[in-house]
Amino acid sequence: MVSASSLLLPSSMRDLASCIGDGAVRVACASPASTLTSSSGGGSGTSGSASTLSVTVSYRATLLSSGAPSPPPLLLRLTWAHSSVGPTLSFSPSAAGPSVLLRRRRGTRSVSLAGGGGGETETEAESPVFALFWDLTAARYDPGAYPEPLYGYYFVAVAGAEVVLAVGDQAAEFVKAKFEGQISRARCLAVARRERVVVADPAAMHTARVRFAEGGPEHEVSVGCATSSGPGGGEELWVSVDGKRAVQARRLRWNFRGNQTVFVDGAPVDVMWDLYGWWFRDPPGCAVVMLRARSALESRLWLEEEGAAPGFSLVVQAFKAPP
Repeated sequence: MVSASSLLLPSSMRDLASCIGDGAVRVACASPASTLTSSSGGGSGTSGSASTLSVTVSYRATLLSSGAPSPPPLLLRLTWAHSSVGPTLSFSPSAAGPSVLLRRRRGTRSVSLAGGGGGETETEAESPVFALFWDLTAARYDPGAYPEPLYGYYFVAVAGAEVVLAVGDQAAEFVKAKFEGQISRARCLAVARRERVVVADPAAMHTARVRFAEGGPEHEVSVGCATSSGPGGGEELWVSVDGKRAVQARRLRWNFRGNQTVFVDGAPVDVMWDLYGWWFRDPPGCAVVMLRARSALESRLWLEEEGAAPGFSLVVQAFKAPP
């Protein structure tokens, strides 16, 4: 099974990740005692913020239904985006499948994992059908036009007589009112998050809030670019967590691809960046920065099999203009 986080990445970043991890590039490991443990720290050094185009979150749902063999986990995606009529929500019942746009602010809908037309094969006939329930009529959004609601909403997906996804501050109340005592709730975990942003100001900063481990604390991750004041000048990329600088890469026109390992809550997090498209493509492509949590037992930066790479991934794709 291909990992959800790898499907969120451009091919160039996947190629980069496959080259790292087997000793092709030396990994710089920072000490847990000196990195990402303080919520205080220096300022961002930026003068603006990036405009978020869309946010895609991938979830892995493990069904609790008894039976042999056990069904494989479901990989589901929710995408929050901007449109001419306001924020939109799309759902995909698989990691690689097309998304279904939920046009109404409130409603219900059935979606098949198999999809497509024509006659059903045996595999397609056994594919789950998702019942979707959502209500965004009272949703409240970030004043900075972030497309993902802050509160006042719910999205719930049901498949195989189990609640496989429940998102939003009102989701628990809806599930209790509609399904309490009738169906079970699958174990669901966010495994990847991709944020696509437009950076009009070269000194802009983008900030995301994520949890790198299930049940772990929420962290504020900021990514920015600035003109270096050090020897040689030039541009520099930096990544900070909870206000403390974690990664700083200088001379980006030479070091447009790279990686570093830092520690968050005592666990390793791999930071990889690919700025080739940003600097050298015409028209310009995107800059990609990825943070991926991994087990201390992993010896590679990247593992294609999701079962072997369960860590959460944050991917930031920055464009100079809307794609």
